[in-house]
Amino acid sequence: MHMLKEVVSGVSLSLLMFIGSTSQAFAQDNNLSAKQQVQEKLAKMQSLSADFSQTVTADNGDMLQQLTGELAIQRPNKLRWRTDPPDDTLMIASGDTVWYYNPFVEQVTLYRQDDAAANSPMLLLLTGSEAQWQDYRVSVTGEDQYLVEQIEGSNSLQLTFADDVLQQIRLKQEQGDTIELSLQDVAINPSLKADLFHFDIPDGVDVDDQR
Repeated sequence: MHMLKEVVSGVSLSLLMFIGSTSQAFAQDNNLSAKQQVQEKLAKMQSLSADFSQTVTADNGDMLQQLTGELAIQRPNKLRWRTDPPDDTLMIASGDTVWYYNPFVEQVTLYRQDDAAANSPMLLLLTGSEAQWQDYRVSVTGEDQYLVEQIEGSNSLQLTFADDVLQQIRLKQEQGDTIELSLQDVAINPSLKADLFHFDIPDGVDVDDQR
């Protein structure tokens, strides 16, 4: 369950924010609020596919984990997240259910997607829902860089764009671990097959239904 805690239902994040005079001027020069800016950037990405590299570091700077994998997003509510061997896992958000499959332990765990989204700013990437965004505040931390923080809680993530293309996601967990995702070969608005966001339970796999 380690990856799921990092990426979905257990993502309890907090990030220290520093806003210098440059980023303040950037925000003032734009008529839109920081939240509107990041929502507009995400709205341009109705679908996205990318390779990613992920590092997890402890609060003391020690490297805990390095992963690579593939990511696909289909807004408003679908996500596919696969990590490469030897730490291969698969997570699918199908719209109403989040499936987390760990082939090493031969188990798949199911969560209600609404519950996962309520605790994970990561899933804000999937939705334009004002109801969910109301639980977060957004600050500009640099040009094309935004900090999204949970209003009641410690969840947050930092998003970095280049020419409106998402390049980096940085999360800091409540216990102090930092997760950094760098995206490569990003494709904006590709045509994605529907079966990417469907999970068929393999024979012999244990099912832990948390819904």
